[in-house]
Amino acid sequence: MREKKTGLLALLLFGALTLTGCGLLGDSWQPQEPDAVSIAEDGSVTETVKDTLDADYYNVTELETMIQSEVAKYNESHGEDTIQVDKLETEEGNVRLVLKYASAKDYAEFNNTEFFYGTVISAQLEGYLFDVPYKKVENGTVQGNAVEGSEVIRGMDKQVLILKAPMEVHVPGDVLYTSANAEVLASDVVNATGEQAEEDAGLVLPSNAVYKGEEASFTERSDASRVYIIFDDIK
Repeated sequence: MREKKTGLLALLLFGALTLTGCGLLGDSWQPQEPDAVSIAEDGSVTETVKDTLDADYYNVTELETMIQSEVAKYNESHGEDTIQVDKLETEEGNVRLVLKYASAKDYAEFNNTEFFYGTVISAQLEGYLFDVPYKKVENGTVQGNAVEGSEVIRGMDKQVLILKAPMEVHVPGDVLYTSANAEVLASDVVNATGEQAEEDAGLVLPSNAVYKGEEASFTERSDASRVYIIFDDIK
C-alpha cells in the first residue's frame, strides 16, 4: 500500500473523523490509488484525489465545509480563485475531490509539499542538482540504458516538473526523460511512484545509495521520493 496522502485531504479527513467521534484515521481511511495531477499549458494545475472513508465515521457536510474553509483562507492572502474547488463528490464512502490551482507554486504551498515547474535551467538556479539516474523516453517508450543527469541538463530550455511521489502526472508535452523512480505510462503521462523497478536497482548513484543493513535517514528517504520529469517545450 502506498503512503497516505500528507497534504490537504489527509488533514481534513482527520478533522472530520475526529469531529464525528473517531480518533484513528488509519482505521477508516484506505487510499484507493495515487493522486492524479495535470499541468496545463498556462501552468495551472488540476489535482484529482480519490479515497475511501468508512461509512460509519465520515460526515460529508463537515468534510465539504472544511475543504471550502481551507481554500478560502488560502485565497484571502493569495488572491480570489487562486484555488478553486471544482468537484467534491461522495458516494457510499467514496470521495472524489478535484481542485484547480493557479500555479505549481500554489499547489506546493497549499499542500505543504515539493512541486516545482519551470525550465531545467530555472530548476538549477533553485538548487536542484539533477544528480540521479534517468530513463530516456521517446514516444512514450523508455529507450536503452539509463543516462546520467549530465545528459539531461544539456536541454536547459526544456520543461521540468519536480515533485514528491506517489502521484500520476499529466504534462503538456512529450516526456523526454524521467528519473529512474518513475514509470512512463504514455508520451505525456508518468506514474511517479518514487520507487525503482527491480531491474533498475543498479542505477542508483553513490550519492543516493542506501546500502543493505543501513536504515535510511529522513533526508535519504525524502530524496529518494523526489521524481524528475523532463518534457519537450510546450507547443
